[in-house]
Amino acid sequence: MRVRVLGSPAILGVPDGQHVRPQAVEFLVYLIVRGGAAYQHEILEDLMPEPPHRLAAQRLHTYTYNLRQICTRIGGENTYLQLRRHRYTLNREAFDVDLWTMRDAITAAQRATDPAARAAALRRAITVYRGPLADHTGYLWLAQHQEAVTREFVTAAVTLAEALADRPAEAKAVLDAAAHHHPDDELLAAAVVTTRARPS
Repeated sequence: MRVRVLGSPAILGVPDGQHVRPQAVEFLVYLIVRGGAAYQHEILEDLMPEPPHRLAAQRLHTYTYNLRQICTRIGGENTYLQLRRHRYTLNREAFDVDLWTMRDAITAAQRATDPAARAAALRRAITVYRGPLADHTGYLWLAQHQEAVTREFVTAAVTLAEALADRPAEAKAVLDAAAHHHPDDELLAAAVVTTRARPS
C-alpha cells in the first residue's frame, strides 16, 4: 500500500470505481502521523470532537471499514489495520509511506558515522518531500504536526547544505529546492545567505 501524505494526501493505486471516503483518508493520515497507532478516544477527540461519543464511534467504524476495503482491493488479503483494546494500529510492513521514508532516512543520517552515508541519507529524506504535511486539507488537528514535519524537513535540508560546504553550487541547489516548498522559512533564508557568501 503506497500512501502519500507529504503534499496533498492520497492513497495510490485505488482501482476505478472504488469509493474512497475523505474521512477514511484523514483517519489514515492521522494514524500515519502518529507513527501508525492511536487510541480510539484520541482519534474521536481530534477528528470528530463535535458529535456525541456513540455517533462518532459509529462514524469511525464506517471509515475504518472503507479503509480496509480499499487496502484489500489494492494489496490483497492482509492485516492492514488492527483494533485491540481500543487502540488502532497500522501494519507498518504493509505500507509504503513517504513520511515514514523521510523520517527513517533522517534517523539513518543521525546514526551514520561516515559523512558520505550521512549525506546520502539526508538526500533520501529531502527527495521524498513533496510539500507540507496534508497540504490544503484544513484538518482541524493538523497544525502542530504539520509544523513538526516542516521543521524536520528544513533541518535535514540545511544540515545537508552544511555538509556540502565545499560544493556551494550543490548546497545552493538543495536549499533552493527546499525554499520552493517553504519560501518564507527563516532558517532556510539564513542558510541561503550563508551559502551565497561562500566562494565558488
